[in-house]
Amino acid sequence: MPERNNKAHYLENWQFQTKASTSLKVASNEREIVALYESGESLIGLRGGDLYESLGGRGLGEREVDKGTVGLKLDLGQLVIGQSNYLFASYCKISKPLKPWDTIWAVNSPIIGHRRISPKSHPADGLLDIVKFSLSFRQSLKAYKRSTSGDHLPHPHIKTSKKRNCMINARGKRKVVIDGEKIAYSKEVSISVIPHAIAVVLL
Repeated sequence: MPERNNKAHYLENWQFQTKASTSLKVASNEREIVALYESGESLIGLRGGDLYESLGGRGLGEREVDKGTVGLKLDLGQLVIGQSNYLFASYCKISKPLKPWDTIWAVNSPIIGHRRISPKSHPADGLLDIVKFSLSFRQSLKAYKRSTSGDHLPHPHIKTSKKRNCMINARGKRKVVIDGEKIAYSKEVSISVIPHAIAVVLL
């Protein structure tokens, strides 16, 4: 099935009606989202982080118990390095250790650290946005400043695509960071998406 049709399918049913509960586990950042998913939670509260900001969270506080609200199904990214598996909620960044401006991003959240690295990314479309920066140091500084609003795109040396799976084969080892945490240095990285892995209620 073409990726664009998959995207339409996932976006048709990513929102649903649910109820807030006192037993609802709460995440304040992306690593906590992943931890709750790994512990078996399917619906959680969310009140912080990149995805919270991207989804329009306003810090309104706890919902009234047993009152109807909107739940949002979110994708997660999956990373394989050798025999190790990792999950991420917002992004994976793969960069040259001495040239951090030469970077590949796998993005699930349009806002990362208050910057719009991939403004057209959607956290529930069943796809990851792959953004490849091949810039000089000076160009990267300009792009970094403009990424606050997302105006660094389009750019002839920044390539974007949407994928369900992505394999990175680099000549030298790259630094791998997920959701702000450095996890490894590797030449080969396999990335894929888990569509609608977990649902959240914005708090």
